[in-house]
Amino acid sequence: MTEENKSILEVRNITTKFRFGEKVLTAVNDVSIEVNEKEIVGIVGESGCGKSMTAFSVLGIVPHPGETNGKGIVFKGQDLLKKSRKQMRKIRGCGISLVYQDPLSSLNPSFNIYWHFNEVLKAHRPNLTKKEKYHLIIDSLGKVKILNPEEKVLQYPHQFSGGMRQRVVLAMALILNSSLVIADEPTTALDVTTQKEIFNLIEKLKEESSISFIIISHDLYLIGERCDRVYVMYSGQIVESGSSADIFNDPFHPYTKGLLNSMPKLDPNISEYELGTIKGEVQNLMDLPEGCFFSNRCELADQVCKSARQKLKKIGKDRMVRCWKVKK
Repeated sequence: MTEENKSILEVRNITTKFRFGEKVLTAVNDVSIEVNEKEIVGIVGESGCGKSMTAFSVLGIVPHPGETNGKGIVFKGQDLLKKSRKQMRKIRGCGISLVYQDPLSSLNPSFNIYWHFNEVLKAHRPNLTKKEKYHLIIDSLGKVKILNPEEKVLQYPHQFSGGMRQRVVLAMALILNSSLVIADEPTTALDVTTQKEIFNLIEKLKEESSISFIIISHDLYLIGERCDRVYVMYSGQIVESGSSADIFNDPFHPYTKGLLNSMPKLDPNISEYELGTIKGEVQNLMDLPEGCFFSNRCELADQVCKSARQKLKKIGKDRMVRCWKVKK
């Protein structure tokens, strides 16, 4: 393994459950994910499939009464499952940062941009002088290409566009020199041009600052174009993983094929087409079947699929799939 491909995060068979009396909801089910240095990894799937909860599990911020267990969450050689709450607070922000889905809800409208950065620095760098904090904040805003940061830092969130607010929360995530940034739907509610600008910025930060990214999204086009590798999630499980090119050009799992078939076709040679859909409903996470979680929606499913769960199996180089019907 080359230095550039050195692993920075290894999520090993984690499961996150919520107990409600005798009922158990399994939000993350035996999930394993790996992120290498200077890599952008995408996690895709329908709403409620466990994408965000996987991120919360890694960061140790699963809400009560959720519990996360597994073989390990190894970040730069440290198993986060063995860390105390106090230790995890230090790692969050300084080691791993989270960019939430809606930047406006992440920013307090009553305070200016400087206040938001200052709160982060007070928690993690309390010994910095006011002058040192100011220069660090201005430098962070400059890294995300916010013009006139000395002026913008005194403005309020409502004075920024959606794309500018996203740049601000990204700068907040980077101000403590995090090695890994998890971005949850970073381009939601942004126009196409602004989406492109945000991802161009993410790619530039990856190369110039050696930062790794996990991008959580339902936007298959963006994930396919911008991520190095992709994990496809369904009902709390990883059902397929591989390079972006392999996943999008030669999908194996029926669910992945269904997702890609449901994407609008941007082909000028096609005047009319029928937009594909995935029939049926997602499984109740409190009442999961004995077999494949996708079997109730899959046209290929037989009795084996409905009675026995398939483990992730390696198919070729760097490809994993969870499906009885894939024989490659």
